[in-house]
Amino acid sequence: MSSIIAGRFDSIASAEDAARTLFARGFSVWDVSIVSVRDPSADQQDAGAGEAPADNVMLAACVNNGLGSVVIDVLRESGASRLERTQGTWECGQWTDFDPDRRGEPIREGEGEYWPRPLASDATAEESTGNEDPGSELEHFVNQKRVEHD
Repeated sequence: MSSIIAGRFDSIASAEDAARTLFARGFSVWDVSIVSVRDPSADQQDAGAGEAPADNVMLAACVNNGLGSVVIDVLRESGASRLERTQGTWECGQWTDFDPDRRGEPIREGEGEYWPRPLASDATAEESTGNEDPGSELEHFVNQKRVEHD
């Protein structure tokens, strides 16, 4: 069984943007899967309201590499909803035993974040001598926050 983190998106384009961010952070195409799923609870609500059933797009990522918090952060930053953690069979880049009627464990608010946000706005307040490498102030700030966090 593999550890899997998943979230729902309103569009394939949004899910693909999140996948590209994960790829940029070291995940491979074998770790990330995007599928179109029908949401059973939305089907019942829509049927009661006389509307067509709702389709959702789900991005799932295999996190056997221990990078679950990275996936959680990327999904949140990309606007995913219904984030959940579960176990499943992951083969050839796909969650092969996925069941849209079975829900995983919901991911709590704040889970996945290494320290509270907004980090970037705090980093820009650092004094600069003008001689630093463009990222050095941010790197110095992040290292300082890690020491404070530990």
